[in-house]
Amino acid sequence: MKKIFLAFSAFSVFCITSCKQDDSPGDNYEFSNTLPPYVALSSTSTKTVRQGNAATFTFQTRTAMQQAVTITYNVTGAVTLNNQTVVIERDKTSAVATVNIPNGVIVPPATTATATLTVVKAMTADGMQLTLGQKNNPASQKVTINIIP
Repeated sequence: MKKIFLAFSAFSVFCITSCKQDDSPGDNYEFSNTLPPYVALSSTSTKTVRQGNAATFTFQTRTAMQQAVTITYNVTGAVTLNNQTVVIERDKTSAVATVNIPNGVIVPPATTATATLTVVKAMTADGMQLTLGQKNNPASQKVTINIIP
């Protein structure tokens, strides 16, 4: 009889403790979306381009948006292109921008020249401004372009 009482007591304690859902480990995982939508360059590595050719740059979002995202960028240095835009289409996560490097950029006696592509802003079609870079560090969203003859 003592064994049955102990088994019944242990079973009762187990049932009562398993009903405490607030204290139950494993039932309180947070799956909310805490990272804001952002736009970033797929690579910030230096690109080398021959003058007279074009360089391509891929912009990406963390997740597909339900509206088009317009990204504004500037190119400064040996090539100056202000307020250039590229659009990431609705339900897409990336877009490619092409920067043409004209002939005559390198002025002798120089043998190379450099330019910098900088992301300025990203906005959705309804006017919501997106974060630049995964860690909201706009200064990191730059690419150096080395131009060679």
